[in-house]
Amino acid sequence: MEEIRIYHSIWKNIGLIAICFVFVATGILMLLRGEQSFIAWTCILFFGGGGLFVLFLILREIISHKAYYIITDESVSMDSGMKKWEVRFADVEEFYLMLFGNIGTGWTFIIVSSSKQIGIKYKKEVEFQKMNDASSVGRTFRKLNERLAGIQESLPADGLNIKPQELCDLLNMRLTR
Repeated sequence: MEEIRIYHSIWKNIGLIAICFVFVATGILMLLRGEQSFIAWTCILFFGGGGLFVLFLILREIISHKAYYIITDESVSMDSGMKKWEVRFADVEEFYLMLFGNIGTGWTFIIVSSSKQIGIKYKKEVEFQKMNDASSVGRTFRKLNERLAGIQESLPADGLNIKPQELCDLLNMRLTR
């Protein structure tokens, strides 16, 4: 079968980038008005950094033609710009779609956000090996993930040029081959 390359979608991420830069502008305006507050600096640093990172990912993929995910017959690999990661299909029992939702309050409005992830259910012996090979910090995160989501690892599925459910179905289809 042919290799499948999946990229971030500019159009699906433009809203996220715009919201990040609105928060940065708000933080800058607060500082210009003389408000030296933790909130202003948090807006600038957190949202500015996040917006720039998403923009970096998209531009890197466009300019260098490096896909975020590459799906082959044997594995799916992810290149996040900071780390490369590979999941071998021989190690996996199944992939499934997970939705994480958050509801919080902003200054005068309610913030509703959700994140779609592809959960990776590894075979028992692989789960055990991954836990043993992890550092103490890694083991802590793996145990926390198991308690919260029932899995040790997942793949981000938001903002891509393929729908999350289609990506999950594609991975499961490759898994059965």
